[in-house]
Amino acid sequence: MGLFDKVIDFINKQRIKAEKDNILVSAINQIMQEDLGWRPKKLSFGVDKHELEYYKPDSPLSELDIEAERSGGKLYLKFEGELKFGGALGSLLEDLFDVDLEKEIKYHIVLNLSDFVNDNLELINEEELRRILVSYVASIEERAKNYIS
Repeated sequence: MGLFDKVIDFINKQRIKAEKDNILVSAINQIMQEDLGWRPKKLSFGVDKHELEYYKPDSPLSELDIEAERSGGKLYLKFEGELKFGGALGSLLEDLFDVDLEKEIKYHIVLNLSDFVNDNLELINEEELRRILVSYVASIEERAKNYIS
């Protein structure tokens, strides 16, 4: 294999890695909406970074943000849930005392891209991905309920 072939092989491997994170983040978005009932506020797909913002009327969170960043063969996910506080009373207290009552609950996970997307760019281990997301989102919502009550 000549130098040119090695360069082309390297480029193809990098392209596949870049596509893997797009497929995985798209799958995460589908699970958030279809399985967990979250509605998108903002979806931003970038080259290596993605931002997903959701809301769910019956959640103790006013919104849930997911930031995803690909680094090498891994996808780093940061979940940030903002707590709902007291409507008009919360707004009045924030204005009166110049404080921010919004609290955030944060979780981080790291997923290996190859565990969920194969080199043919097909989603694999969907049930494991679903289990992970359901577990993390449930944990965030449970912590939010504990803060509020």
